[in-house]
Amino acid sequence: MIARKPIRKILYRKITFLIPALWLLISSCSNLRYLDDDQKLYTGSDITIKSEEKIENKGTITSELSSVLRPKPNDKLLSWRYRLWLYNVTGNEPKFGPFKWVKNTLGRPPALWENFDGQRGAELMENRLFNMGFFDAQVTFTPNEKKKKASAGFEVTLLPPYTISEIVPIEQQSDFHQQINTILQDTPMHQGDAYNLDDLKSERERIATLLRDKGYFYFHPDYLIFRGDTIGTDRTISLQLAVKPTITQKAQHPYKIGNISINVNQSATNREQESGNDSNNAGKRKLLLNKNNKIRYSTLQRAVFFETDSLYSLHHHDLTLNHLMGLGIFKFVNLRFSEPESENQQSLDVNVQLTPMDKKSITTEIRGVSKSNDFAGFGLNLSFSNRNFLDGAENFSIKLNGAYEFLLGASNYTSMSEAGLTTELTIPRFLAPLSDIIAAPTFIPKTRISLSFNIQNRSDAFNLASFKSEFGYLWNANSIVRHRYSPLVFNIFALGNISPRFRAIFDQETILRRGLFEQFIIGSEYTFLYNSQPLKRGNDAWFFQYNIDLSGNLLYLFLNGLNLAEPNDDGTYSLFEQNFSQYSKTDFDIRYYFDITPEQKLVTRLVAGVGLPYGNSGSLPWVKLFTTGGSNSIRAFQPRSLGPGSFYPEDEDEYSFNIYQTGEIKLEMNLEYRFTISGIFKGAVFADAGNIWNLKEKENAPGGAFNKNDFINQIALGTGAGLRFDFTFFILRLDLAFPLAVPYDNSEGYFQALDFGSGKWRRENLILNLGIGYPF
Repeated sequence: MIARKPIRKILYRKITFLIPALWLLISSCSNLRYLDDDQKLYTGSDITIKSEEKIENKGTITSELSSVLRPKPNDKLLSWRYRLWLYNVTGNEPKFGPFKWVKNTLGRPPALWENFDGQRGAELMENRLFNMGFFDAQVTFTPNEKKKKASAGFEVTLLPPYTISEIVPIEQQSDFHQQINTILQDTPMHQGDAYNLDDLKSERERIATLLRDKGYFYFHPDYLIFRGDTIGTDRTISLQLAVKPTITQKAQHPYKIGNISINVNQSATNREQESGNDSNNAGKRKLLLNKNNKIRYSTLQRAVFFETDSLYSLHHHDLTLNHLMGLGIFKFVNLRFSEPESENQQSLDVNVQLTPMDKKSITTEIRGVSKSNDFAGFGLNLSFSNRNFLDGAENFSIKLNGAYEFLLGASNYTSMSEAGLTTELTIPRFLAPLSDIIAAPTFIPKTRISLSFNIQNRSDAFNLASFKSEFGYLWNANSIVRHRYSPLVFNIFALGNISPRFRAIFDQETILRRGLFEQFIIGSEYTFLYNSQPLKRGNDAWFFQYNIDLSGNLLYLFLNGLNLAEPNDDGTYSLFEQNFSQYSKTDFDIRYYFDITPEQKLVTRLVAGVGLPYGNSGSLPWVKLFTTGGSNSIRAFQPRSLGPGSFYPEDEDEYSFNIYQTGEIKLEMNLEYRFTISGIFKGAVFADAGNIWNLKEKENAPGGAFNKNDFINQIALGTGAGLRFDFTFFILRLDLAFPLAVPYDNSEGYFQALDFGSGKWRRENLILNLGIGYPF
């Protein structure tokens, strides 16, 4: 059994009583009584696919066909049309402000059967199926009407879709047409693929993009057409690419770049005005106009990738936009192209129009705090930003943050407070030593220098102050790959006030105290991030993050290897009378997102990491140790309440803060099935597994060492279900979980006994997690 807090018992009893009562109340209010006598509520459509042969992806086809039907039925949560109910109960044309807002914003008017055209829906379905390669599909419509409700039935008869037999290039032999044929050779469409109109549109856009990258500025995808021929009985189609006769002469010729002007305006109102003109680098015909807001020309020049007398390139176009916006000092960036009247050759003058943002800004944020470990409170963030600090688009910021939280339901008042100050300078380019090593990426590279001070205080434990300085680089290789490399990270810690309980622990274990809190970190960090979700194509996506963290290795080499200092009595080395941490730590987080249908998704995650202290350190610093449990981890266990291994502090008060429930090894696996219930209501069923371990057995955490022969029996396992409220701008998440396997459960077998009929078991094992956003 797992000890739980009284606050959860109280919440459990209240929720158990309130939910059924609320449900009975709202379900008793029928939406049908608000309809006129001759009106019927449209409740939805049932689509049945029939075929004598196997049809792939029936779920996707059904979702596509459902999307063409109008109107959409009112959203439901189980049997309750909640948005229609809100629309009805707020009255007809409410004058009271909140009721009016609820009716017009949250409510939805009834979907009426009289507005549903079943025959038109069948025609739209056949058209959508034709675009998917089902050229001979048949759809029949059957109405199903009752006294006050009506629904539609659609029977779809399909034969296998037509497939591509060949892709024939353009017949003309001019240089322009051969450019297109060369690009067509790398088409992602292949013989045997099912015909799909969306694939043809994507191929036209791909060809147009590559042509524009070769200087064909005026070319557009609509100038291309695929002609199909279905002669034969083998259900195949021959596609031939052709250029429409309506194509203009300009679209068939490549253009070079002429004059380049950079126009920096003080505001959007004088965007066309050019005053205070100044020119730089006139030999290359690259001009800077309106140089009156103190932005260095070299900063702008680095962000503009066009070169005079070179072919126009769509890639350079995108690079210029990305880098100028990436400077973070412009509200609008506009690239205007024009043909010079005095020249006969195909050339384009480029006018880069920039509207700056306000140079300085101050922001304030007040936030409420509610955590799954029963701490609640409030926080305050203040920040000042100077977006053009040194006239080179450098962003200098000062951030002040604070928070105060208290533990709900504790018999003794327990609070936690935090305050911090961070100063940061971000420079929109690489400084040495990477300035000449890494080429300019797709997005603007940045060098970041930061200093921060933070102090945390937990009333039942200790105060911990930290100072951190960091010098590093950030760059995006493309829209899905990011890098962060900090060659220099310095972090020092100091313990402040210590509670009597922890003072007794630290007085007896001075080595533990020094190892966890009285060593400074000096080393390097690197993070690689791959996330294909923004450019998701198809029905799956990947997320992968890898971190490596090294500390103290070079310093130890200098002091020990070169005999630059004398060791302490315990064999360690100190600098400025304080030991430094020496360790290597690495971890990764890999996730796979698979769309079963547009409304259903399967998500898996694997997290693993290991930290190895050596040389000058006997343990990892406190902030570098792994923990597990909580709303974004293994949801059937409280944060920091699991591990290491089979360790569990049986004699500890259930509210106590235990410093031994940390580890140097972490393994965690998650599986979650997500689905749409209705509208903003989303559901999930999940399973979480994992634990943390130490590399070696420790006296105060018995059973916490990793053993390759036994670690599998120490994997905690939990499962549960969740409800998510998707408000678009944020997601509120409620996950109810319970453990299936507990590492410190001494009963026989791997799985613990379940007893849902027992109120005592439910109070001790059901965990309600509250979170913002998805857990992964």
